[in-house]
Amino acid sequence: MREEARGKRIVPVVVVVDIDDDIGEVLGRSLLVGEHEIEKAVLEYGKKRPSDPDVNAMLAGLSIAERLKAEYGDSLIIAVGGHPLDYLEAQKNIKRRVESAVSELDGVPEFYIVSDGEDEFVISQVLRDIGRIGGFERVIVEQDLGIEGRYLLILKYIKKAMFEPRFSRYILGIPGIALAIFALISLIGLAGLALKATALVIGLAMIVRGFNLEDQLEASLKGLTHRIAYAASGLRDKPYLRLTGLLILLLSLAVSIYTGYEYSRMANTSGTVRLARILQTSIPVLAVGGAFYILVDRILYRLVSEEEDVWYHIMGDTAALIVTIFLAVAFYTLGSYMLRVGPKVIGLNVFLESGFLQFTIAGVGLAAIIETIRHVKFKANGQNSSPAGQTS
Repeated sequence: MREEARGKRIVPVVVVVDIDDDIGEVLGRSLLVGEHEIEKAVLEYGKKRPSDPDVNAMLAGLSIAERLKAEYGDSLIIAVGGHPLDYLEAQKNIKRRVESAVSELDGVPEFYIVSDGEDEFVISQVLRDIGRIGGFERVIVEQDLGIEGRYLLILKYIKKAMFEPRFSRYILGIPGIALAIFALISLIGLAGLALKATALVIGLAMIVRGFNLEDQLEASLKGLTHRIAYAASGLRDKPYLRLTGLLILLLSLAVSIYTGYEYSRMANTSGTVRLARILQTSIPVLAVGGAFYILVDRILYRLVSEEEDVWYHIMGDTAALIVTIFLAVAFYTLGSYMLRVGPKVIGLNVFLESGFLQFTIAGVGLAAIIETIRHVKFKANGQNSSPAGQTS
């Protein structure tokens, strides 16, 4: 936070927050500064969207600014928009725009945040780096709806759910995916599996939303997209190696899914035995396929290519290869042990007694040693990072 000097005066700043940036969409500008601009915006915006709560929020902000001006002798009011789709980007935009609006104030800004939603606390945390937080005001429009008014309000929220991406992806998108999966799997006569798959999709969506993982998931998907694009571009160079590695990976994935599905449908066997078969066969098959993919598509490809710092990348790929192989062995031993002891001794102790934990630690430890040698060696040569655009 900006240092506050002794004796420096406090300037109250009323911040009307429009997290979805409807103001910017309607007025063409996402930052309004001063009473005159806000009053003009109320009239202009109100003509186009008379029932929008943002109008009431701006009017409430003007009222608060007037009271603060009478108390402090001075005040500033601003209305600021965020982003229509990305909540994290909205916070960044609001912070940047507020900072520019108060940059020339002769005093320490004290923010009074006005909102028509539930964003005041989040925005207060964002603005703490710029000035003090004086208070909050949530604007709720009071009206006697009646029966017709309630129907209109329901229709309004249905429209919001259908056409505003921030809401539609949860209210329409996730249920739509779940229904499509249920219908597709039901077409081949597996209604029970369809229900489980639907529950899985909805459950994962609830976890992502509940723990606010959208941004991390989006970043991971972007990284995967870049990797796929990089792999596709590499098919033009040594295509026989890259295609071979890709086919091995896809084949192992198909075999792993098929064997896992068949074991899950085994009749007259306990759930523990079915799980043990999957651990003993399906997961190791997939891991071995991944190991062959790393060996062919990454290590052999780099050996015959003309990349710079080729050994830097090969050592990183080797570390990944070792971890994958040791995991394959670890899961195989775990499944074999569970089959040997039967369903009577299934607990946390099986991870130790089967050797699963030992193989996992050994693989990770060897990989860590290789990574350490790799970074020490190349840092000593002044090459402590991989070239731009390359992945290790």
